[in-house]
Amino acid sequence: MISKLISQSVTAILISLFCVIFSPAYSKDTESLLEVTPAVQEYAFKVVKPVLDSYGKKDELSQLLKVSEMITDPELGIQTNAIEPSTFIIYDKLETLKLGFLYTFNLSSEQKRILKIWRSKFMRSNPADVFFAPSADDIIKTKAAFGCSHYARSFIAVVKALHLISDPENIRYAISCQSDNYNQAFAARDKELTINGHQFVIVKTSRKWIALNTSKSEWAQLPDGFTPDSVVPPENVPVRFTSYPKVTFLFRKIGKDFNDDCSDSSLIALMNIYRSGDIHNPNFKWREYFDKSS
Repeated sequence: MISKLISQSVTAILISLFCVIFSPAYSKDTESLLEVTPAVQEYAFKVVKPVLDSYGKKDELSQLLKVSEMITDPELGIQTNAIEPSTFIIYDKLETLKLGFLYTFNLSSEQKRILKIWRSKFMRSNPADVFFAPSADDIIKTKAAFGCSHYARSFIAVVKALHLISDPENIRYAISCQSDNYNQAFAARDKELTINGHQFVIVKTSRKWIALNTSKSEWAQLPDGFTPDSVVPPENVPVRFTSYPKVTFLFRKIGKDFNDDCSDSSLIALMNIYRSGDIHNPNFKWREYFDKSS
């Protein structure tokens, strides 16, 4: 009886408060989501720079990897207030994504405060937008990173703040999708199917481009002759990371320089990018991917 009452109460709360929110979609500010703000400057110079100054390796790649390691550090990184998405995002019986704060009693007072702000700022149109809408400033201020776009944006902002790369075109935000997911959606021409992907950073060092996985502090060499300009449909350009041995990611959009955030600030925009490379175009522009190495 008690469990039934609790279940009914939870359902009522979800329906009346969080399940359906009819509000305008989140619209980012005119500034880049990679902007160097006072909060970014403070974190970069007070937390990251002292570690870099005492770090033995001074070459560019080692320094960049150290920044990535720092922002993902359990104590000094940008996820010390991270909130597990399953805490506040649920699926209903129709597999519709909704807000439902079932387990917030496990959150700290600071996490609850952050979640309240995020709900108002990022989740009014679609709860999943919280994965993609926060800027580097939002993430570093809250220390609540939990997704790859959060880490990639924060990484670029910190690198900019510390002037670790002088040429703005030598480090860029990159968007990719999983090849198997894309192939499935492409074969069915299904524009509603969610495609999974990964955001990271590409860096030009020693005249070659590398992919730097800012979520795991690792890098992968990109093929000889690779340039950001080569990422155009219909040809697929793959990239693989050691941390995801069974996954092939396909480049879909790359920033023009370290100020270009690619405008992937909502789930709809990102899905369009995965299919066409354009936030406004939902049509499939890339071919089906076949692994030529197998």
